[in-house]
Amino acid sequence: MSNMSDYPLISENTISVSEVNATIKACVDAPIFKGLEVYGEVSGFKFSGPHAYFTLKDKYSQISCVCFYGAKTYNPKDGESVIVRGNLDYYVKGGRLSLQVSTIKPVGQGLLFLEFERLKSKLEKEGLFDSAHKKPIPAFAKNVLVVTSKTGAVIRDIVTTVRRKNPVMNIVVRDVRVQGDGAAHEIAGVLARVDLLGYDVIIIARGGGSLEDLAPFYSEELVRAVYNLNTPVISAVGHETDFSLCDFAADMRAPTPTAAGELVAYDYYAMVDALKDDMRRLTYCVSRAYRNASTKAQLAFGAFRGAANTFYAARARRVERALQAAKTNIERKFDGASSRAERAVDALDRLSPLKTLKRGYFRLQSANNTVSRVADLNVGDVVTATGGDGAIEAKVLDIKLFGDEKE
Repeated sequence: MSNMSDYPLISENTISVSEVNATIKACVDAPIFKGLEVYGEVSGFKFSGPHAYFTLKDKYSQISCVCFYGAKTYNPKDGESVIVRGNLDYYVKGGRLSLQVSTIKPVGQGLLFLEFERLKSKLEKEGLFDSAHKKPIPAFAKNVLVVTSKTGAVIRDIVTTVRRKNPVMNIVVRDVRVQGDGAAHEIAGVLARVDLLGYDVIIIARGGGSLEDLAPFYSEELVRAVYNLNTPVISAVGHETDFSLCDFAADMRAPTPTAAGELVAYDYYAMVDALKDDMRRLTYCVSRAYRNASTKAQLAFGAFRGAANTFYAARARRVERALQAAKTNIERKFDGASSRAERAVDALDRLSPLKTLKRGYFRLQSANNTVSRVADLNVGDVVTATGGDGAIEAKVLDIKLFGDEKE
């Protein structure tokens, strides 16, 4: 049997746990805690069945929240700032205070995120992000323009990365604001002015930051300026997990500015080494080909010379025989012609009037005309008689004709 001393003494001021929780519940149910609007950062957002549970916190404290059947307007992500509307509730049995949320509205990054998503959908429908419009990035760029702030570490990272691979590439920097009001308009204006200056590629670069910091690169004006560029453009905005609208419109996205330097710079040193290796192989191949060709040429020349000697020796013998036959034929023809000429000369000599005159005949001329008939003369004509040893002149004293010549 227990002694009375085993039970603690309960004073008239002592109340039970249930009474405490009931009192808290009564206070929490007061109208002042209805329809509250609470600002904080979302943490641990998750669904359990149809209900959403998360913690709303600020720098110094936090409160549990429940949204039955989910938020009908917006499901936040962890880290986003929101304004929730709801009623305080105290679960008596479990002794837990919570905020029963009816609506969730984004603020800060949340509002920006929604705006950017709407703008992204609009530009995507217009075709500004289509891959068909993407221009290839030159494999061997000579002149590169970097549009960024000169005061940040971005340009140093890009230049260092490029120079590690390529000492000859020309890098030009256009200093622009990459954060704050008017930054997007400034960058868009620079892009329009430099587009036709002959750069091989343009890099738009910025380091990481919050969504508000990266807001210029979600600007519709800048996105359209990037889309309208004739020069290939690389977007290197933020960290690897950041995707700006500028990234979608650019011809290529680099996850970081350093990666943009890797993309745009060809490896000069490796190319020089490869060219040296190619020249050595080419020199060896050309030398070997020359030696082989020279050997083949010498063998071919020897064979040709032998064939030529044989060919031309046979031709020479045939020509020699032909010349000898021609010579013999010509000599034979000359001999025949000489004999015929001698016979003709003898014949002409026999027919010569001088020969006839030498045999005692005279040639009779009158008035420088040869007299072949006595009938052609008249008494008194002076005639010249030419004989073999001289000529005489005589006068016709009388003419006697014979036979029919008298008439």
